[in-house]
Amino acid sequence: MVHHRWRDEKMKITERSHFFFTYAHENMKLKKGVLMMTKVTFEDVFDGLQILPSRDETEVKFIDILDKQKELMEFALANHSKVMQIRFDLHYPSDGSILPSSNDISDFSYNLSRRLKRMVIATHRVDPLYLWVREIHDSSFPHYHFLLWINANAIKNKFTIFDIANETWKNTLKTNEDGLVHYCLNKKRDPEYDNGIIIDRNKDGFSLKRDAAFRSGSYLAKTFSKDGLEKHAWRYGYSRLSRG
Repeated sequence: MVHHRWRDEKMKITERSHFFFTYAHENMKLKKGVLMMTKVTFEDVFDGLQILPSRDETEVKFIDILDKQKELMEFALANHSKVMQIRFDLHYPSDGSILPSSNDISDFSYNLSRRLKRMVIATHRVDPLYLWVREIHDSSFPHYHFLLWINANAIKNKFTIFDIANETWKNTLKTNEDGLVHYCLNKKRDPEYDNGIIIDRNKDGFSLKRDAAFRSGSYLAKTFSKDGLEKHAWRYGYSRLSRG
């Protein structure tokens, strides 16, 4: 019995190693004449924080995306006592009436961020930070997962952000079609830990909320659905931080 268990574990390790080397080979890139490799992790913990577990032995997470997610979230929390993390997904019409452009997500990010930065509510700036990833799966068109952190002292209602995101995406695509922004809500989840989670530095549950937010947001780092992108397409984008 012990022998069989050891053999099964050995097979799992062998399969995982084979996948890693296959994946690494497929994700090598030339950068300024130097061969670079996109690093991934199989673990369910990243830098001391829980991340979403893999669904099978071949699903892994991009380390560079997890790094950026952690950096942005920590920067937001360092600057505001309350931070709301919101996720939504951006889609194109399924009928192919709008052809995707690589400029769409750049224009959307810029215009959404600019609008939110201009908002001041009861002396509090919204101060948005964002991270997005591009994916393509079972479709000819890409879609985007968008993660946003805002000052929750200014805005506490996630639907305010959803409405602004919906309007901004429609303006970007020059369409009146609704339903292209998915709000990623889960009715089975505790509302306090659902999309739009508010992390309050001054409350006892700070660590739980922060860890839950990071775990949820780590969905963006999954490698699945990112392999089908065009060679010159950006996998992800994010806010540039001002540390002055």
